[in-house]
Amino acid sequence: MMGSGVGAWMAGVPVIGVLGALYAWKGGGASLFLLLLALLIGAVGAASQLCGPTRVTVRRTWAPSAPYEGEEIEVTLQISLEGGIPPLWVQVEDDLAGLEQERGRLLFSGFKRNYSGTYRLSGVARGLYTEGSTTVAWGDVFGWFKRVRRLQGRDKLLVQPLPLYIAAWDEMLGGNDGDGGRADMSLKYAPLWGSRLRAYEPGDPVKSIHWKISARRGELITRAPEEVYAWPACLILDTEPASYFVPERGEIFEIAVSAAAAWLQRQSEGTDAYYFRPGLGNNTLQLIGREGLYEGLEVLAQVQLDSERFASLNGARSWNHLVVPGQRITIITGCLTSSLVARLLQMADAGAVLDVWCSGESSDEAVHGSDVEEAGIGNGGAEHWEKSAGHWSAQLSSHGIRMVPLLYDSASVQMKPGRGGRDHGIA
Repeated sequence: MMGSGVGAWMAGVPVIGVLGALYAWKGGGASLFLLLLALLIGAVGAASQLCGPTRVTVRRTWAPSAPYEGEEIEVTLQISLEGGIPPLWVQVEDDLAGLEQERGRLLFSGFKRNYSGTYRLSGVARGLYTEGSTTVAWGDVFGWFKRVRRLQGRDKLLVQPLPLYIAAWDEMLGGNDGDGGRADMSLKYAPLWGSRLRAYEPGDPVKSIHWKISARRGELITRAPEEVYAWPACLILDTEPASYFVPERGEIFEIAVSAAAAWLQRQSEGTDAYYFRPGLGNNTLQLIGREGLYEGLEVLAQVQLDSERFASLNGARSWNHLVVPGQRITIITGCLTSSLVARLLQMADAGAVLDVWCSGESSDEAVHGSDVEEAGIGNGGAEHWEKSAGHWSAQLSSHGIRMVPLLYDSASVQMKPGRGGRDHGIA
């Protein structure tokens, strides 16, 4: 799209007309000088617009190629101008991450046809950005008569959700505790992640050794015999607003999304397939390895809480159709609700092995009474909810459902460059 600078001419032509009339009426050197100056400015402006470049090409690259949410992005633009006279200056505004995010601004000068510049973006929210545009402008020496071209980009910028850094991983993976720590890994690691792999133990058949994973970890890893034919692990991210009713709804949901990203990354380290379902309104994705991880993160980057209308239409919908007997399913949610607990119990009765991760829980009771009151439930509702939370936890435990509270602390949500995720712990 090319801008013609009509506004400048709408102001310039009347000025030239007034000065011409003034000179014709009064005459004099001063009037002639002003008229000639206005004509000169208009002529230069017309030349910059009519004789400027006829074709503009912009190439955009950025690093890292798939940044995490909040990570600084370095964007490099290469501008090529073809045809006409090279302009005195070129101004570039780049909206790589859309109009709602920060834009990059670059200014070049020097009568050139090729320019290259770099700018940085910070604080870009997770998402898939596909409608970024670039605006290129040039004009006269005063900047009054401009020619503007807007180019629609076809790039696809994926900003991944920041994976949750789980402090307890070091302990689960053995840390520096020697062989005893690694032996304990087989007890703690499998229930949390639903892995089919464990540390090699004397007596395990050689054919059960997973050589690729063993080489990566520096120790022998075998497939658990009783899990060789198990169904792939599955992740369900709860996107119902009722599960995130605390005052920090947005932050709690982002913690859940980060936990889902960590789960996907963990599963992608193996060679087996795994399933991911981002809310009830979407289909279940079957993912494999690193390629599947990128597909899952692309979907996860765009996931949002369901609308109230959609949630009400699907509120009574059962999750039993998602269950395969014996399959390990991880459900990531905010806080326990009566409808969620009912669904979990139905899934457990149908034969699923369930782990429930709650991003809104900071103890055995998901939310304190004061938080519930702030959410609009009221004093009586807060007291009732606190009693119900303990009852729900007991019900889930009696059905063999493991509760994994994500220890939420707003002060600990920060970038961990060495680890690559949000700083949290799993109790």
